Amino acid sequence: MTEVTTDHAPAPGTALAHRFADRLADLGLTEAQAAAQAGMSTAYLHRVLELGRDFDPPALLRLAAVLGLEYEELVAGRPAERVKRPDGPALVGPPVLGELSVAECWQRLGSNGLGRIARTGPDGPVVRPVGYLAHDHTVLYRTTEDGLLAPGPGGDAAFEVDRADRDLHEGWSVLMVGPLDYVTEPALLAELPKPPAHGRWVRLTPTTVTGRTIRAAGGRAAA
Repeated sequence: MTEVTTDHAPAPGTALAHRFADRLADLGLTEAQAAAQAGMSTAYLHRVLELGRDFDPPALLRLAAVLGLEYEELVAGRPAERVKRPDGPALVGPPVLGELSVAECWQRLGSNGLGRIARTGPDGPVVRPVGYLAHDHTVLYRTTEDGLLAPGPGGDAAFEVDRADRDLHEGWSVLMVGPLDYVTEPALLAELPKPPAHGRWVRLTPTTVTGRTIRAAGGRAAA
């Protein structure tokens, strides 16, 4: 029996990356311009394109809006089917981006929830889900001391929270970037739940806060 190997299997995002590059050429945009308009770094853009549609669908949705494409047209290379809303007509056309103010970004986060921390590790970008608390315009989360998401070498970290409906035609995304440090104030630690063994509370103090709303053309912006 011939052994089947996957040494030369295409990466999940190969076709996606080609479609992205072709559309950039059509629009006369650079990667850096597209990444900035979609609210992400160029390094994170490369990660999204490399890992394909299952890695970060809301990020791909923002890219589709920047490129003037429907979501399915970007990720699958074919026009998206019309999406029926229960209270209105079919929605067609590329998604539309809007901007959130800093205050609206914090309102979307609320007091707690589930988000993602992204930073650069020894082997490249690292993205992990975290449960977070919003406290005094900072983001707190627990992680293993000296782990990949702990304060240390690697520069600033990025924190992202997004919400999208299951049909991916309406939602929002908030992105915060800033340095990490351990929470050491005794009064604050006394108020926080105790971390698991070998865990510590970490604080991200954002230096930049950006947010986007996204909706299908003809639909309502996410509330």
